[in-house]
Amino acid sequence: MTAKTATATAKTTSKTLRLNQIEANPNQPRDYFDEEKMKELIASVKEYGVISPVEVRPIGAGKYQLILGERRYRAAHKAGLTTIPARIIGIESEIKAFRRAVAENVNRADMTPLEEGAAFRRIITEDRNDDGTELTTKDVAAMFGKTATYVKMRIQLLDLIPEMQHHLTKGHIGLAAAHRISELKVENQQAVLKKWTQGKNSEEAMSENDLLHFAHQVREQERQPSMFEVEELTDEQREERTAARKATRNLLDRIEQIRGELEEIAKMTPEKLDDLLGGQLGARIGQLDRVGKAIQDARFAMRQAKVHADAREIVVSTAGTAPNLAEEEPGADQTEAPSGEPEGTADLDAAFDSMMVEVIAEQAQSAEVEAVHTESVDEALEPVAV
Repeated sequence: MTAKTATATAKTTSKTLRLNQIEANPNQPRDYFDEEKMKELIASVKEYGVISPVEVRPIGAGKYQLILGERRYRAAHKAGLTTIPARIIGIESEIKAFRRAVAENVNRADMTPLEEGAAFRRIITEDRNDDGTELTTKDVAAMFGKTATYVKMRIQLLDLIPEMQHHLTKGHIGLAAAHRISELKVENQQAVLKKWTQGKNSEEAMSENDLLHFAHQVREQERQPSMFEVEELTDEQREERTAARKATRNLLDRIEQIRGELEEIAKMTPEKLDDLLGGQLGARIGQLDRVGKAIQDARFAMRQAKVHADAREIVVSTAGTAPNLAEEEPGADQTEAPSGEPEGTADLDAAFDSMMVEVIAEQAQSAEVEAVHTESVDEALEPVAV
């Protein structure tokens, strides 16, 4: 039997145990428990008791170690119970018991992404196949019905700095942004965090979309720093750039002047507009719609440019040489590394690109719904550019 099927059919007995016979597992896979949900469970246990038994393994001298049911075990203590129903599983190895606990939680949304990553890494590091060979990410993926890329991406989240790990666990940042940030150097993660936190209570506050795109831009510039070195321009090129800059700024200034004229139209009453435009109202509304769409597109381009400039400033200002994140892939005879660290980046890049497509699709759909409800171009959500 291989590691992929090694959730062994150990002997199982059921009985009621005293709570003081059971020891919590210091290495159990879950660290984070929602406080409100725990309160609800404690109230339920006080009224009905523990309905579903916990799972334990014997560790000698009449003592047992908890395998499954950490929340029920904690709730029983808080509720003042002295006994709890339990299934006793004959598993001697702690790492096999740990695997069983992970299997119980990983597909029920009970574990945070970081807990999953830590669990996967521990299993790869400490467990073995039945023939004694080291486990690969593919082996671990097969154990829990996941893909190897899923396992690698969860493990990669462990590269987040502690502050970012906290914000991910608390739901302050989304999984897509967290994955992108986890790929950055430590100093760039800190810079992204600083910019995100500084703007939280200001008009420069980043949405989840903004943070995702900003982290993406930092990573792109971190990977290809040579793209952003100051160019050596000829006199002719310098003159052309100066003229283009002036023309662009003048164009934006003219748009600002037009804004005042549009505000005058907005102040007119429906009766006056009807009197002035008459049968042209439908055509003029279409005209303004086209202008609004053009403004939306220009605003989006400007915001993308701002994120690009901010990201470039972070990467250029950090010390040290950027690492080569596109490291050489393992050879054909060794497609997985036993250390527990994600090997190579090609498959992770593909997975992240797929995630970005999903995020863009969700945000585009949200934008359409928002636009229908508000009939406002400015309030429509903007997609992430990749």
